[in-house]
Amino acid sequence: MGTVLEAKPEVVTSSALLTVLIARDHGKFMAKCPELDLVTEMDTREGALKAIVEMIREYAADFLARQELFAKSPNRAHHKPYVDRVAACKEEWEIMELIGVRYGHLQLR
Repeated sequence: MGTVLEAKPEVVTSSALLTVLIARDHGKFMAKCPELDLVTEMDTREGALKAIVEMIREYAADFLARQELFAKSPNRAHHKPYVDRVAACKEEWEIMELIGVRYGHLQLR
């Protein structure tokens, strides 16, 4: 009889396309996606991450719906490659795989 080789699962990740910065400030958590100029604030870090992912998804849909306008906007035209990748995602998990999350704190200058 032959030997049965057992497959070992492997986690495969890709390079982050988008950055989400999560910072705590006075008991609230701010999540910011600098590439798309999006910010949200929630009571928990998990809530902040979930809210920014939803905001990214909604922003991509809105951008594509008004693409002609945004393509001419100097502060939004560069968002197109990000929007295209997000729009290609069929579920929230796929969007999460595009995000690199970093944690920190706010610093006033």
